[in-house]
Amino acid sequence: METGSRSSPSCRKESHEICSPGLLVFTGCSEQDANLAKQFWLGASMYPPTESQLVLTRDSSQRLPVASHSKAHVREEVNVFAKVQKIQESEEKAKYLQKAKKRDEILQLLRKQREERISKELISLPYKPKAKVPEAKCSLGLKLSEV
Repeated sequence: METGSRSSPSCRKESHEICSPGLLVFTGCSEQDANLAKQFWLGASMYPPTESQLVLTRDSSQRLPVASHSKAHVREEVNVFAKVQKIQESEEKAKYLQKAKKRDEILQLLRKQREERISKELISLPYKPKAKVPEAKCSLGLKLSEV
């Protein structure tokens, strides 16, 4: 089998019709064998049927038109996003306010404990022994009271 130029599958109209002699050439076999071989090769070709081939005309386009979003729908989406954002911000603000309140309570407790500790120290101050101050030594090893 020899193949000629493969220009297009335009020669295929029906399975019983045979292509033009330029596409498929069978030499050294009977006419009946050549016809059967041509029918086989036409059936075995990977060309899509002509009705499924896409052809562009002025009236047709390859893509379906895309539905545009209506302005009202876009506004609703923006409103929904704005509401969600406000809710998140208010939750975050409440969380920070709660943390600030807890911090203030802790600081107040620490101040109270400090005041109690200071008042107890003031009560016990007269009963504490006086702390001894170590005497400073001169560089010669003599005490200041000796000089």
